[in-house]
Formats: sequence, C-alpha cells, structure tokens
Amino acid sequence: MRKNSETMTNELVGIAVAKLRNKLHRLMKQRYMVEAEIQITVEEFMLLSMIEEKTDQILQSIALATGKNKSVVMRMIDSLERKGLARRTVNPDDRRENLLSITAEGEKVVARFRAIDRRLTEELFDGIPAEKITHFFEVVDELSRRAGSR
Repeated sequence: MRKNSETMTNELVGIAVAKLRNKLHRLMKQRYMVEAEIQITVEEFMLLSMIEEKTDQILQSIALATGKNKSVVMRMIDSLERKGLARRTVNPDDRRENLLSITAEGEKVVARFRAIDRRLTEELFDGIPAEKITHFFEVVDELSRRAGSR
C-alpha cells in the first residue's frame, strides 16, 4: 500500500521509524540464522561492529552509545567473549575499568555479517531509483542529527 503525502505527514515519525526498525530487525535476524556459520544476535553484531570501529572502548561509553544499560551490555560482552569474538583487558590507566577489543575471529565474523547485510540492502533497494535512496539517507542523517541534539 502506497502512502500519499497527507498520510505520511499525519504519521508520527517515532511510530514510523519503530515499525521499520522492527521489520528490519526481524528480517536481519532471519538472515543471520540462515546464512551465518556462527549464531550471534543482531545486537551482538552491532556491538561487535562498534568495538571493531574503535578498539579499547570502555563499557560505559558503549552503554551510552547503544542506549542500553550497563548490565545488558555486560551480558552481551560476556556472550561475545565466550564465543571468542571480543576480549576485555584491564585499563592500565584506571584499573577499575575494562577495555574492550575485538579478536581476529571477531573481525572475520563482522566481515561475514556485513556481507549478509550488504546483500539484504541490495535486495531491499532493488528497483528504487538512486536519487530516492540518496534522499532517504539524507533524511535519516538529518533526523539522527536533530534527535541527538535534543
């Protein structure tokens, strides 16, 4: 069902984004279960990607960036450690903190999961004109910027 501009402006952005997020999350979860050799959750993949992008992160900064509380992030890190994908080391500058880094196996897993996501993205964008895709990402970036400044 195609929405006209009046329907789109009457829909609340939070609800529209939540609906899309739920659909994409379910689809990603299905793909990961079918196509990945190792089973990790969408959230674990996102966390592992964050650790890969900036190694030696501190738990508190990851909790803030993900919007999850520290205990939830800690359980995800425990799971990634048990699977040999991430590791914790004591921060030499502050022994009360643990630094998080990705293992070589974790890097391989991130690469595999990104390939799955790339294929899914290509499928979802198939047939949509490039200018609409560009506009979509511009709007998402702007909404993200505005939401972050509130």
